[in-house]
Parts: sequence; C-alpha cells; structure tokens
Amino acid sequence: VAAFARPFFHEDPVKAAAAATGARDVVILLDHSASMAYGNHWTRAQEEARRIVGTLDANDRATLVLFDDSVEEAVRATSDRGALTAGINAAAVTAHATRYAPALREVESLFGRSDRARKEAYFISDFQKSGWAEQEQVRLPPGATITPVSVAELETADVAVTGVGVARASFSGEERVTLTASLVNRGGEPVHVPVVLEIDGRAVGTKEATVAPRGSSAVTFDTFTLAEANARGVIHAGTDALPADNDFYFVLSPSRPLSVLVLQPNDASADASLYLATGLRLSQTPPFTVETVAESRATPASLNGRTVVVVNDATALSSPMASALQRFVTQGGGLFLVVANNTPVGNGSPILPGTLGGPVDRLSVRGGTLGYLDYSHPIFEAFKDPRNGSFADIRFLRYRTLAPAPTDHVLARYDDGAAAMVERRVGSGRVIAFTSTIDGDWNDYPKHGMFVPIIHETMKYLAQYTAPQAWYTVGRMFDIATPIAAMVQQGQVSGASGAARDTAGVVVTPGGRQVTIGGGGSTSIALDEAGFYAVRLPGMAAARPYIVAVNMDRNESDLVALAPAEFLASATGQTATVAAGESYDRNASTPEDVEKRQSIWWYLLVAGLAALLIETAWSNRLSRQRTPRTA
Repeated sequence: VAAFARPFFHEDPVKAAAAATGARDVVILLDHSASMAYGNHWTRAQEEARRIVGTLDANDRATLVLFDDSVEEAVRATSDRGALTAGINAAAVTAHATRYAPALREVESLFGRSDRARKEAYFISDFQKSGWAEQEQVRLPPGATITPVSVAELETADVAVTGVGVARASFSGEERVTLTASLVNRGGEPVHVPVVLEIDGRAVGTKEATVAPRGSSAVTFDTFTLAEANARGVIHAGTDALPADNDFYFVLSPSRPLSVLVLQPNDASADASLYLATGLRLSQTPPFTVETVAESRATPASLNGRTVVVVNDATALSSPMASALQRFVTQGGGLFLVVANNTPVGNGSPILPGTLGGPVDRLSVRGGTLGYLDYSHPIFEAFKDPRNGSFADIRFLRYRTLAPAPTDHVLARYDDGAAAMVERRVGSGRVIAFTSTIDGDWNDYPKHGMFVPIIHETMKYLAQYTAPQAWYTVGRMFDIATPIAAMVQQGQVSGASGAARDTAGVVVTPGGRQVTIGGGGSTSIALDEAGFYAVRLPGMAAARPYIVAVNMDRNESDLVALAPAEFLASATGQTATVAAGESYDRNASTPEDVEKRQSIWWYLLVAGLAALLIETAWSNRLSRQRTPRTA
C-alpha cells in the first residue's frame, strides 16, 4: 500500500549543501533586470537570496552580485550576514535588459580567485529566454557548483507598447502628425485595453484596442498639429503585472530645414549655382533652404544660423570674410569649397585642405574620370553596392591640382591620381574641397544621375546631420554633440555659443538627478532610466530644453523562461564540473514535479517483494513441519 501511494519528501538543496563539511565560498547572483518587476518575482527573489544567506556558517564567506546586462559586485566576499542582508534589501529592479553571459563570466572570475575547495554559486532569476544567446560558456574549477533558483511562472500575461510610427504632412503652413502605436499581447488570453496618447502631459486622444492571445495590434490616433520642438509624448496602454512596458516614451519636433549659404563671384551668372540649389531643394530628409549671394554682399552676420556655407569658385578665402569663415568652421559649421578659375594658386588659408595649384586640361583624351573613391567614408558608403549607382562615366575636362597635407583625407581621386575631393577637420567643423566646377563648365557632373545624391550626402556630412531619434533604449550612451547639432539646426542656440565640443550641458534624469557633461569633462551620459532626460545648454535662456526619450528594451516583455537545468547545461558545457542543481522554488515546482525526481516507491516495492518472498518461504517451511504423517 505504501509503495503504490508513491510518497516523496520535500528537499532543500541549499540546506543540503550547507550540511556538508568545510568552509565555503558562496556567490549569490541576483537578477535585477526589468523583467524581474513582473508580479512578485522581485520579492520572491530577495526572499530566496536572504534564505541562502541564512545557511552561511561562521567560516563561510559570500559575495552578492547583482546583474542585468552588466554586473555589479554589491557586497564583496564577507562572512557578515547583516551586510549581505542589507545589500539584498537595498537592491532594486533596474530598467536594463537581461543578459546572462556577464554574470556567468563574473562567477568564473570569482571562483578562479578563490582559495577554498568548496565553491558554490546560486543563480536567482526568472531565466528569461531572451537573455541567453548560447554563445559563451563558463569554465568552472573542479568542485564548483551552480544551483539555479527560478522565480518564473508557468503562465504569464502581459501587454506592452512596442513602438510608435510617425507620419508627417504639411497643411496651410503647419505640420500635421499622425501617430500609430504598436501593441503586443504576451499572454494566452485576449485583452481589451484603453490606449491613451499624451503630448506634454495633456491627453490628446484615447482609443480602445483588442489584442489577440500571443498576437499584436496597432492603434492610430487622430491627426494633430505639431508646433513646438521637443514635445514629450507618452502612450499608455492599460495596466498589468509588468507596468514598466505599458508606457512608451517618445519626442516629437517639427521638421526644420538645414540652412545653406552659397557665396559666388560678383560677376558670376545667375546659373552658376543653379544645379546645386535645385538639387538641394529636392531633399526631403532633411529639407534644405538655399540662399545664394555675391561674395561682396556677404558679411560675418550672413553666417548666423547657417549649417553649411558653399564657396562656389569665389575668392572668399582671401577676402575679409576669411576670418569669419574660419571662425564659423572652428565652431562646428560645414564648408564646401569649389575651387576652379577664381581661387588663387597656392592659397595658404588654414581651412583650405592642401596647397592649390594650376589647372589640368584633359580635352585631348575626351576627359578624365574618377579612379578612386573612399567607400568607407559616410558620403560614399551608401554606394558600395554598384546597383546604387556608378561614377565611372562622369567626364572631367578640366580640374585644379590640390596637394593635400599629411593630416588631410583624400575622399576621391581622378584616374591620373590627382585629388578630386579632400577633407580637412578644423576645430569642431569640417571642410571639403572639390577641384572642379558644379555648373557643368568643366565637366558633365551636374547632369549626371549621381550629382544629386552625392550633393545631399555631402551637405548632410558637413552639417553633421543625424536623423533625429524619437526615442532611445536603456543602456545606450548619449553624446552632448547630438543636442548641440539639433539646437543649432532648430535655431535655439547659435553656432558660436553651442557648436563647440567643450560646451557644458546640464542633464536632468527622469529621477531628478542633475549631471554635467561636456565642458572639458565627459561628453556623454549613460541612459539608465526609462522616461525623459532634459538637456540644457548655455545661451538657451527660456527656450524649451532638448528632450531625450528612453524606453526599456521591449525584449524584457517576453517572459518565456528557459528550463534552468537546460540553461546550465548550455552555459557550462560538457567539460565543466557542475552540479546542475534543480530549482527549489516552491511555486515553480509542483508536487508532481518533485515526485517525478524521486523514486522512493521503487525501494518500497522491492522491500515489499522481498518481504513477500521471505514470508512465503518461511510459511512453506513451517507448513511442512506441522503436516501429520499417515500410515
């Protein structure tokens, strides 16, 4: 009867390990990534960590390691239970993603430095599948063990906002924006949730969404007018056991064109810069505004608010404007020099990339071609693939010689080796010289299909333009050059006050902490929190701050868990000596699971069978002794 009842006993591997003899080195790995905020996962994980601390003997020492996509040694190796418990209590869930490889490497490192024979690690996590790429293995020393402690649940339910699509259109001189939110349901039941759009803290739209089990959905809000730069947007989608992914943060700003000033000779024809201006006006991302003026009418004030200046075969580098142009470039502006007939030979300007020589005529061979292009440079990178366009059939009948300095960068050469495009860095700005014309006089380049895309890429590179990001992901680094470039483009700060790399900015984090970046110190900050970061620069006065929206990695919403034993087998390989301890989490392991891992009933059956055989043999013997003899 006892055998067929199939009894089993509850086991505690932590107490069993602690019952062995000898001082131990214990590593408590506590997962505090964003997914651990689901339900009561974090509370249970802290309880399990405190329970492990409770098994330490006076001679044992333990290290508390907190991990997400990085590791932090919260409490160094100590026998002080109070310090370990305090470290566990002080730990908090972060907004970072789950990555197991750094934690495993930390275990390997700690055990490698340990001088004790008994080395035990306890891996407390929800064992989120998305956190393991199966690319790295740890090699543990002999005798070391890792025991997984899972707080995962067999069934989870979660709805997350995964992104926002932005569609823009112009109407009556205003920019109209239509937003579409993407939702995903990670649970096994359909959900119906209200989805709310907020702009600068004010609700501007509410929609109802139904998302199928393990499915996705999209919600489109009504179109609205976007007037202010750096508008804070939030999408709210109901609430559930993981509230961190029910909100999605983003930033919107009206499209602002890049301002290009073209300086040309006083006696130049009206069409001298026609191809350039027409080509730039075709750009949509970003849009350009182009103003063409004769160089005699240009003043230093003409450079205010410009992102790029084009000197189209003018003498500006040897005129009173030379110092203003040098200051403009040094402070972060872009300068495109077209050197042809009017640029003096041997111009010694510090912003001219190299020493300029006389013209070269290629009429006798029907013109020269481009023989070399630096496809690793951002201007030409998109054209590595020949299917994106070819430069082979552009003909150059004439060009100027330019001898670059050792620190200059040659971007393109003609087929005879002469420099065609040369770049020089001056302060925080960039200068590119082109040794032929852009009006079709010395070549057929402006009439070629590659002219417009190359002009677009050149202007974007000189303007140091990067497409504005509506949001970032937690864990990214944010550089102060990004808000500087954006604010100069939007006209919030001038190039003179905001373009230098040593500009100091004050960043206010979502938690209210103030951090200074730039100004001779660190030029970047780690985005560790979900929410809005506000950046202020000198000269902004009462202007709205530059806003950076940050969201947690949406992979954290996928709560599908790995089997702990399978994870450890994959992480430690076949050669490592690892006791892949079973999870002793009482919620994750059902009585049926525990019973399957034990075989007490087999021993009871064997004992019962042995008793039956003994009883049968003994009864037969007694029976023969008592049988009466007959005649």
